[in-house]
Amino acid sequence: MPAKAFSGRMLALAVVMVAITIMLAPTVKIFLDKRAEIAALQADITAKQAQQTDLKRQVSRWQDPNYVKQQARDRINMVMPGETGYWVFGSDLPAGQSGGAAGEGSAQDPADLPWVDALWQSIRRSATD
Repeated sequence: MPAKAFSGRMLALAVVMVAITIMLAPTVKIFLDKRAEIAALQADITAKQAQQTDLKRQVSRWQDPNYVKQQARDRINMVMPGETGYWVFGSDLPAGQSGGAAGEGSAQDPADLPWVDALWQSIRRSATD
């Protein structure tokens, strides 16, 4: 008879364990989902803090009058009173380099040029041809 009582107890224990598992499964899933959400939010907080640190650094740079002057010079080409500003138009090549042969300018496609340069090139071509 002990074997029969043992199997009944094991069956009852197995039924209870299955019931507990069924009841806890949604709770465990919610727990794991929330942990993943918390980890993502913590990563977002870390990124936002890094961005905030960078923005604070930029604000502190803009408090320096020399930085403001340099930015005005670089971004909007301002000059200080008494200075003379120069704008150089032409090739973006350094001064020591040439763009190639002398006739290369006439072989350039006029569609790639600004309209003023294309007009000037057309006038020069008509005078030499």
